[in-house]
Amino acid sequence: MNYGDFFRRAFGRESERDFQPFDYQRRLAADPWPDLLDVPTGMGKTAAVVLAWLWKRGWRCGAREGVPDADTPRRLVYCLPMRVLVEQTYKNVEGWLNSLQIVGVPGERKVSVHLLMGGSEGVEKATWAEYPEEDMILIGTQDMLLSRALMRGYGMSRYQWPVHFAWLHNDAFWVFDEVQLMGPGLPTSAQLEAFRRELPLAAASRSLWVSATLSRDWIGTVDLNAQALTLLQLSPEERQDREVRKLRESVKRLKRVSFTMQSTSKKDIASYAATLGEHVRHVHQPGNTTLVILNTVERAQAVYRALRSDAPTGKRQKVSQSSNSQNIEIVLVHSRFRGPDRRAQEAKLSAAVPDGGRIVVATQAIEAGVDMTSGTLLTELAPWSSLVQRFGRCNRYGECNENGGADVFWIDVPDDKDASRPYEPAALATARDKLHKLKSASPADLP
Repeated sequence: MNYGDFFRRAFGRESERDFQPFDYQRRLAADPWPDLLDVPTGMGKTAAVVLAWLWKRGWRCGAREGVPDADTPRRLVYCLPMRVLVEQTYKNVEGWLNSLQIVGVPGERKVSVHLLMGGSEGVEKATWAEYPEEDMILIGTQDMLLSRALMRGYGMSRYQWPVHFAWLHNDAFWVFDEVQLMGPGLPTSAQLEAFRRELPLAAASRSLWVSATLSRDWIGTVDLNAQALTLLQLSPEERQDREVRKLRESVKRLKRVSFTMQSTSKKDIASYAATLGEHVRHVHQPGNTTLVILNTVERAQAVYRALRSDAPTGKRQKVSQSSNSQNIEIVLVHSRFRGPDRRAQEAKLSAAVPDGGRIVVATQAIEAGVDMTSGTLLTELAPWSSLVQRFGRCNRYGECNENGGADVFWIDVPDDKDASRPYEPAALATARDKLHKLKSASPADLP
């Protein structure tokens, strides 16, 4: 079995010979591990890392057939900044292991998967810590994982702190994904890696930082020289590949809307939401998805209410687009939903788009991890790394290219502290300057 066969089997697409891993995914499985992985959105970074780790650990279909690579630790620790990302990653990894028939529970000498976030069984029972000799994948939020790496594990007995501390610093491969969302967890992860490189370990460990908007400056600490870290990006030849070009050169016309929010008063937010809602209805295309991303839950809810205001009595979940009474599905996504409600909302994103189309109103919760695309995107001004993630949710797979491409509209935000929240005005000013120089949000055109 070669890596292409292994990759197809993981996705359950063995008979599709045209379904192949990207070259960077092959290099990740064949070459020494890098320290940094910087690849555009939509190119399968999670699959690239997890399947390369399995391959290097000697796993094939149904069993381990090869000798584990000495530089690939047995515990894959996948650290993410948000619960929604953890849940989706866990689901994907479990699916790949099931397709490869190598998933198991601790003690079966297969590959076990453990979920570490507040309220999960992986936190309460921690069976993973009882079998340190087995290959396993830990997928969790940064608070749960980094607190254990600091020997102050949340939600566990303090008498177990040294055990988890030991297993997470020895024979552990830390992967930090969507690092632009990690906040203080990012320098913490870098400094812990610096300590592991400096101090003797019982078994070697390593770290990999992953993002579509990665900057070396984010990783450096007083003890970790970011300039010395190895980086894996798309090669010049790979950028010319037909499938890669379809993604990198996906057509995304970038325009600024003519209106903005005047202030954060309730009256001005209501007026702004009504104006934005009307603009959304104007640019929405029947049969397609329109994504609207706001910086705060309050404004997202206001726009959602504005879009629903035209709905007929008793049919508040849909809104009439025009006099022809085509129904448009309206979906609201933000981080304050209860777990079951949030999963129900997210399930709608992967369902078939109704004839009238779908309008998704969301906050930053949709920036990363949610595998969706749209034909039209409207976004408030945000820090540049966040904007790049948002642009990646429009014409994500180049599916709109043959029909003229997609449209991205950006909405300016007043340059004051209240209106800029949760971001800093300086970060928005930097992003604004970049946007003024651009006419396209295609990955190939972004600075």
